[in-house]
Amino acid sequence: MLSEFINVDLDLALYYLVDFLIAVGILSAMRYLAGMVSSVSATHEISQNDNRAFGVSLAGSMVAVSIMLMGVVSGDAGYSLANEFITVILFGVIGILLMWVTRIIFDRISFPGLSIHDQIMQGNLSASIIDASNMIATAIIIKGAMTWVEGGLQMSIIAVVASFIASQIIMALATVYRVQVYAKRHNGAQLHTAIEQDNVALSLRFSAYRIGIAIAVSSAFTAVEYAPEAFVSVFLLWFGVALVLFVLLTLIAIVIRLGVLHQVNIAEEVGQQKNISVGVIEGSIYIVVGLLIAGLIGA
Repeated sequence: MLSEFINVDLDLALYYLVDFLIAVGILSAMRYLAGMVSSVSATHEISQNDNRAFGVSLAGSMVAVSIMLMGVVSGDAGYSLANEFITVILFGVIGILLMWVTRIIFDRISFPGLSIHDQIMQGNLSASIIDASNMIATAIIIKGAMTWVEGGLQMSIIAVVASFIASQIIMALATVYRVQVYAKRHNGAQLHTAIEQDNVALSLRFSAYRIGIAIAVSSAFTAVEYAPEAFVSVFLLWFGVALVLFVLLTLIAIVIRLGVLHQVNIAEEVGQQKNISVGVIEGSIYIVVGLLIAGLIGA
């Protein structure tokens, strides 16, 4: 029988349908939620103001929330349809709230001299790219935590919140590193100033770096065995491994960059000439290294 080769439990078809409908409903509501958070009409910004920055930010938030929802629906089905419905809705709401908090942290801690929200409303495409990647990177790590943790609803929520806090610490360290690198390459100039000047090449490189880190850090969940009876210990171990992978990715990417972009003045091309080609190539290196690390650990 062909059904023997189908790796889908058809007995859970109704649960899959419930998960799918809820996910569609949440993602459909993102447009209105984005407008509420920004205190503007999403329709007006997209269709009348033609605010491409707002559109990129909204698209990023939708992708981020869908990644987090993957962590919910990919787990074991609830013991009833009602339980499944409540669980998916709950984590969908938690995911949206965490994305909102992510923006606040990025504005006030990572880049206190830059308001990403204000820049997006002014149509700054670079700011919107960074905003989208920031949410996607956070979502990748949280999704990893949701598929890693086992146990009841309470423990799952604790794991999600703890991984969110840890991800923000790692992403803040990544931002500090990139700020220092930019200042060194450009005689003390500030990275947030370049973002305000809508340097798309710079934003693509910066965004790819954060997503690459998120991929590598998320793979640490595979490297560390989950133990509900010792959650604090195993989570701290995961955080330690995640920090090592963060540093490892950065170092490996530097080596690869020296080969791929040999004799290319990266500072001038990206920082001054706003060369998107160079920015994308350098950024892709971080994602490639993140994928390689994830593949090796998951092998």
